[in-house]
Amino acid sequence: MTSEGGAATPGEGKAGMFRTSITMPIDLAEYAQRRAGGNLSGYLADLVADQRRREAVWARLAEHGYVGDLAPTEAGRAEIRARLQQHAARKARRGDGTGQQAA
Repeated sequence: MTSEGGAATPGEGKAGMFRTSITMPIDLAEYAQRRAGGNLSGYLADLVADQRRREAVWARLAEHGYVGDLAPTEAGRAEIRARLQQHAARKARRGDGTGQQAA
């Protein structure tokens, strides 16, 4: 990791880790602490990793021609999310979670 000037930041954190401080509004910090369950660094790292995965998916979709009118929309994602939740609820009602009916 590099500092703002571009030079490597020596000896900060554990091996393979970068240590920094951030400034954010108090209400957001309190919300993040509640969501983090005691591991704010891990929570923030997970958020950044999730964003990186999303960006990789968008890049992959664009690479295969899903741009412009073919690009996924928020409405489309919400519809698919709802379908997946309905499917999960049906599986849960069936009992074993495998999707197989008992003989």
